Amino acid sequence: MTDEFAAVTKIHIHEDEWGMRCLHPLAAATEVAADLRASEVASGANRAPDGIGWTDVHEIAAPEHDYAEAGLTFAQVDAVLAPIMPRVRRFVATASAGFDESRRDPMGIYEDDAYCYGVDASCFIKLNGDEPLVESIWFRADTKDPARLELLRRAIIAVDLIAPSVIADYWLDCTGPVADGEFLHRYMRMLAQEAED
Repeated sequence: MTDEFAAVTKIHIHEDEWGMRCLHPLAAATEVAADLRASEVASGANRAPDGIGWTDVHEIAAPEHDYAEAGLTFAQVDAVLAPIMPRVRRFVATASAGFDESRRDPMGIYEDDAYCYGVDASCFIKLNGDEPLVESIWFRADTKDPARLELLRRAIIAVDLIAPSVIADYWLDCTGPVADGEFLHRYMRMLAQEAED
């Protein structure tokens, strides 16, 4: 880890990022794939007549199988992620207040002891749940920097080694098991290409 990455003390994002790129336990693979297909169908069916935007949105379905069911703890994940990316305890996701620090968004999420690991708002992995158990894991990869993407790849693999997982990406309409090296390589290239575009 470089000093530059270790210096990040807060991550602030727009709340529409929440849950669009996730890890799920392998047991949820079928549910995740079905919901991604439903999302693609809804996207086509709800396209605005003028082709700009949509008339309705697909609500992402939470899979029945989560990491808490698998017994995954914050302590376990912290032990494998902290050596890869620094823990960033202050995490904020807002919509109506934007990024104005002087206003508190009533619908926002403000955490001062978050389990978030990252280099900045462009590249991080975030754990949610009620201690001691992790329920869900999501991440953001809005960078073309190979070093940052490599840290994210290592973090995803580290989680998979203690809790076999699948990736669900609603931005890129794809899913696959982390342990499938060919899929993971292709997926990381897709993230880099998306950031390039």
